[in-house]
Amino acid sequence: MTFDFRADPILGDALAYWRKKRGARSMPRRRDIDPVDIPTLLPNLQLIETVSGGRFRYRLIGTALVEAFGGDYTGQYPDVLFDGPRARITEVYSAVRDAKQPLFLRSRYLTTKNVDLIANRLYMPLSEDDSQVNMILGILTFDFGTITAVAGAWGSARLAPEGGQAEMVDADSAAP
Repeated sequence: MTFDFRADPILGDALAYWRKKRGARSMPRRRDIDPVDIPTLLPNLQLIETVSGGRFRYRLIGTALVEAFGGDYTGQYPDVLFDGPRARITEVYSAVRDAKQPLFLRSRYLTTKNVDLIANRLYMPLSEDDSQVNMILGILTFDFGTITAVAGAWGSARLAPEGGQAEMVDADSAAP
């Protein structure tokens, strides 16, 4: 299930934008991310805030994510929102926060609506002080299998048993 996210027009563009916006810093600030610069990415975008106690909260959810997941989860916490993948997604966000590096993740889900859903995610850290990650910029794309895309297909999806793909991304390298 290897996937070259750098060749994906949404994920690759998001990583290039993140790299450009960080400049000489190790991570860009939230205020460096301007929606006017990235109108084609906005539907696939999410902003995840790091909050006290090691928790995370969704601050912004793009329309493509609302459609794929079946609802707008802005303001909610992943540790109470998702039944199956909640521990895994919190681990992923924690890895981005702790490593201060982008992370690509590809996971296959089997939904209750008989949709084979593959989520391609790129999570990139944001920091106001270039030391502590206070937000994560996420960008997601989806591949739908067995039947055509269905709005709200996420339902109570469960991870497919064969795992997926995870890759910590070198923040400075454009090479795969």
